Amino acid sequence: MKKIFTPFLAVILFLSVIGMNAQPGKGSSSFIPYKSHSSVFYGTDIVIYNDLTQDQRNVHLAVAFNGWLFAAYTHNDYSSTTAGLTILRSTDNGITWEILQDYVVTGAYTATDIVAAGNTLADLKVFVAGVYMYTPTDYRIWCDRLDPQTGADESEILLEFSNSTIYDVAIASDYSYPANGISPYSLGIVYSKFGSPQDSVIFLTSSDGGMTMGSRNVVAATNNWCHKVAVSYGISLSKWDGRYFLAWEEFEGASDTIGHIWSAYTDPWIYSPIANKIKLDSLDSYSLNVCSNPSIATQFNNVDNGSGNFTEVVIFDRYWASGPDNDVIGYYNLQAAGTGIADWQRLNIAVTSDNEMQSDINFDPGFNNFLVTYYNASTEKLPYIINGMDLTNPSTWFLISGGYNDNTNLANPFPKVEINPVVTQVAHVWNAEGPGTGISMFDAEYSTYIGISQNHQSDAATLEGAFPNPASTMSAIGFTLSRPAQVTIRLYSVFGQEVNVVTDNSYSQGTHNVVVDVATLPSGTYIYTFTAADFTATGKLAVVR
Repeated sequence: MKKIFTPFLAVILFLSVIGMNAQPGKGSSSFIPYKSHSSVFYGTDIVIYNDLTQDQRNVHLAVAFNGWLFAAYTHNDYSSTTAGLTILRSTDNGITWEILQDYVVTGAYTATDIVAAGNTLADLKVFVAGVYMYTPTDYRIWCDRLDPQTGADESEILLEFSNSTIYDVAIASDYSYPANGISPYSLGIVYSKFGSPQDSVIFLTSSDGGMTMGSRNVVAATNNWCHKVAVSYGISLSKWDGRYFLAWEEFEGASDTIGHIWSAYTDPWIYSPIANKIKLDSLDSYSLNVCSNPSIATQFNNVDNGSGNFTEVVIFDRYWASGPDNDVIGYYNLQAAGTGIADWQRLNIAVTSDNEMQSDINFDPGFNNFLVTYYNASTEKLPYIINGMDLTNPSTWFLISGGYNDNTNLANPFPKVEINPVVTQVAHVWNAEGPGTGISMFDAEYSTYIGISQNHQSDAATLEGAFPNPASTMSAIGFTLSRPAQVTIRLYSVFGQEVNVVTDNSYSQGTHNVVVDVATLPSGTYIYTFTAADFTATGKLAVVR
């Protein structure tokens, strides 16, 4: 989402309150304008990989401990009968992306997920899980372990075959707060498959850092139809053993698109059998059997919530027939480890007359917030909101962005939200629509594509941006001049206070890099203005220690 800045702009983030149009049975919900720990500056939407011969779908995002970004999406290629699953990496905050792997096959990849696990470069690995349909009677669920620096395929740690449909797959890891007895970290993989007579949801665990897959548990076996699945990991100070938490949808008819939402978890260990299966939509008559698209997030940190436990949240789309429209609602549990049905409470995310759907939730252990994004199909916007881990006001969420996407070329974006632990700010991916194709997109609170100018280029000059960004001691702001010009670069705090005049000098034609000393600056976000001749642009520089 492009923002307009002036050097003395003091309030950048505040947005007006969005009134929620309550409808019978919808409860109530509201958004509060919010100024976070550092101001949020979304940049220009970035195309992850531009190829108009591909219909890109199912985009997912993982962020490593060092801020490296990894994206995965499936694609059908119009120029051939092949399909693929592409994995890409960005080491510059999402500005540029390089392909690490491109699995091209005859058939189709129908689902994928990705996680980057590890706390040092020595143990960092990228795990990609996918569903591949070779023929309608030959499906395969698999997970590969990749080298994050070269993209080399180190091992296929999971490969299972099925003569019937495998619907979906999701993957999670406990690498940042490993479960008791786990070294260096574990993985949890869940998938759903068609069966005759029973569909099933399967959960597998690796307890050795993704070297091998260990336990395999049947989560659900039902005569109904199980499609989308979700998984998260939870741990807190007193519940240091850790558990994996699952959510999945279950439809009563083969052609249904709405139905029930279930949740369960491993107990008492990450590799234990599944316990406490709860049909969440049964807790509310207005939600019963009209739900879909579950997403799950669980508190994971070294502190307890206010209930001496940790918090689990499952959100999903709820169809509202009188509209018709969809809402985004959910349930939360402050007693996630060791729980019963009575511990679950309802919450609202977006319950207006707008058509809101395709929600995603994550957790930020840096500031102990739950993070939510979704698609407002009525406005074609992707809002981003947060709430604290105790959910003191569960249906009152803080509005960070009313819509971080620049363009409204959306149909089924299925946006995702991930936290970058280096800067404790979020990144997003989603699928936009091109001329007959899907296009995987990226934006973030910390993107360097930011400015008062819609682009960073004119006939006179091009602002190349700052690198490294984030920086701890030094950064360099690059620019290119098509002719000699007086160049002024000023650095400001997010409150509009001038911090430093980086340069105010004449420069010759060509490319230049001006060093910015940030060694004495407090951690946070800073804005720099670039002026050359009659061209002005701005950028953002993050300082971290």
